[in-house]
Amino acid sequence: MSLYSETKAQFIHGLHNLSAILEQSAAWSKEHVNGEAALLEMKLADDMFPLARQVQVTCDMAKRAVARLAGVEAPVMEDTETTVDQLRARIATTIAWMESVQDVQLEGDDERPILVKAREHELHFTAQSFVFKFAVPNFYFHFTTAYDILRHAGVPLGKRHFLGKIN
Repeated sequence: MSLYSETKAQFIHGLHNLSAILEQSAAWSKEHVNGEAALLEMKLADDMFPLARQVQVTCDMAKRAVARLAGVEAPVMEDTETTVDQLRARIATTIAWMESVQDVQLEGDDERPILVKAREHELHFTAQSFVFKFAVPNFYFHFTTAYDILRHAGVPLGKRHFLGKIN
């Protein structure tokens, strides 16, 4: 296994955990916060994305990272999810697409260039620095923020939900 195939596996594992967390949260929200629509609009601070957007960005970070490392285009998703089931479907679609990317496609020179076009500028990385300094930290920032929003709302989640099954 290479660093890049392990990164893909890490993203898939995290997305499975996020889906399970969302499933548990949807059931909880029906009794505690006026339903899942209210839960999906919650955020930790006014200048942060709400829960639904955190989930969307978590998926986007994972699929775009795998796409960049494999040298392929990531599928475009419309960001129209308004229910937990729709967000879980987005996660499932993201996982399925990442699983379709063969590990051999991710192999390559650690120094190969990776370009990320941001709003105002371009970010230039090597494949290795992209994984360590951008892709993994951003994935976990948005995944953790989604988890933290749910914890802050009162959803009974713990570390084992975030980490999921560890083999």
